[in-house]
Amino acid sequence: MTKKMYCTLDTETFGGASNPKGIYHLAGRIHDRNGNVAATFNYLVCEHFEEIEGAYYGKKNFERYAEMIADGSITMVASEDEAIAAVDALCNFYNVDYMMAYNSSFDFCRTKCRELIKEREFIDIFLMAVQTISHVKKYATFCREHGLKSKTGRSVATSAESMYAYITGNADYEEEHTALEDSKIEMEIFLACLKTHKRFTKNLHQYECYDNKCFPAWKE
Repeated sequence: MTKKMYCTLDTETFGGASNPKGIYHLAGRIHDRNGNVAATFNYLVCEHFEEIEGAYYGKKNFERYAEMIADGSITMVASEDEAIAAVDALCNFYNVDYMMAYNSSFDFCRTKCRELIKEREFIDIFLMAVQTISHVKKYATFCREHGLKSKTGRSVATSAESMYAYITGNADYEEEHTALEDSKIEMEIFLACLKTHKRFTKNLHQYECYDNKCFPAWKE
């Protein structure tokens, strides 16, 4: 039986989280459910290069992008459309079954990456995590012990950063907020979710699903 293949990706955008105007960095990995990586892509979009210094995380990482350009670890592409087309071609080549992102309602609804799920299934790793890892009592304990709480303060944190901190035991972990590095940790969260052997929902974004989600309450 042919093994299923997954594409975990992340985007860095400009224009604000609620209404992004474009992607300046698109990157990710194509892999199987055991974490074996078949391909890695890392695209910097030239048409939006000038927007990086104005983006919230972009300006913090501008020197990092300069380093990636200098060492050849990132591929410059002319446009968002070219980047999306390149990812689509890779996914077709490797017969990707599922597109994935942490908080898929952003990457696959508010950016041009929506094109990548028109004819493919998808998994919202955020939804998967709150249906699996957040049900594990040790997760809530870890968050409470290390002060990892949600922005509202009513529950423990359920961000990709807090999930990765838990699975690595590194409470001080901070996301780099560059697309390739963030996609790597999102793949690791996906693999950790699978290891719980708990049921999770596919083809729905977190906000669309009301079943089996757990946001453990914050307790001082």
